[in-house]
Amino acid sequence: MSDDIGELVRQAYALDTAGREREAIVFYDRAWALGGPADDRVAFLLGYGSTLRNVGRLDESLAILRWADAERPGDPATRCFESLTLHSLGRHAEALATMLEVALALKAGSPSLLRYARALAWYRDELRGAADEPENP
Repeated sequence: MSDDIGELVRQAYALDTAGREREAIVFYDRAWALGGPADDRVAFLLGYGSTLRNVGRLDESLAILRWADAERPGDPATRCFESLTLHSLGRHAEALATMLEVALALKAGSPSLLRYARALAWYRDELRGAADEPENP
């Protein structure tokens, strides 16, 4: 990964993690315009696609997440983030079907899915209207 792209990606991730998506998207966009990182590309695409959703660029989000799915077909984390974008687009049945597809495909914990478990749990709670309430064990 080029130093320029690498620094852009590091900045995007740091701002994204801090909940500063509107600032992060500038760095994601710049990195993508340069071709994106070659290393850990799917992780970049997931972060970029998720952040695009969070800033309201829904069609772009879906395109990036589908690109990630093409690079790693059937990846559960990619499919979960894709379902969130479908939900945001108002395509609720397709979103739920996508999430059910992930659930049905999982036989045990997926390393890819576990990597994003905290973010996905937060989104799950948001969908349930309980993002600020503690999770029930």
